[in-house]
Parts: sequence; C-alpha cells; structure tokens
Amino acid sequence: MTTHETSALPEPETVAGSGHTVLKPECLHVLSELWVFLDNELDPDERARMRAHLDDCPPCLDHSDVGEKLKALLHRKCGGDAAPEVLREKLLQALKAGPPR
Repeated sequence: MTTHETSALPEPETVAGSGHTVLKPECLHVLSELWVFLDNELDPDERARMRAHLDDCPPCLDHSDVGEKLKALLHRKCGGDAAPEVLREKLLQALKAGPPR
C-alpha cells in the first residue's frame, strides 16, 4: 500500500469558461486506486481517506458509481460461470511445459 496525505482532499476544479474539469493530483490518485478500493483491498486508513474523498468530490464519486455498477454487472453476467475443465487442464499443461521456445 502507498501512503498519502491525511488532509482532506480537494475537489476538482472547472477551468472558467472552458467546460473542462481539471482533476487535482489527489483526484488522480483516488481514480488510479479506484478498483483496489472497490475490491476492498486497501488498508482501513487508506480506505477511509478514499471514502472521505469520494463523499466530498462528486466527479470522483461518479467514477466510483460507474465502477460499482460495472462490477455488479460483471458479477451478475459472469459471476456464476466456471471455465471448462478442459481449459484448466490445458493451462496446467502449458504452465508445466514452461515458456515457449
């Protein structure tokens, strides 16, 4: 895990008149760690910092919501599927054989 500042993370800024949102470094970090957050793989302190940022930053929260919906969709559509046994056997054989020459 990486360590981060403990201060409250600022919201993204909109460039006046441009209609473009400029994400601050803190937002870029949060978005780069979003999947780790959604997979619940962060330590409790980092998870709390991420949650606090998402609660205070609508653009980052929007990305988080999309990620959560995508994960739910993938789980719903692919969660119960198991790979065919023959695929598992072929993969094990390939791993035992080593890298191709």
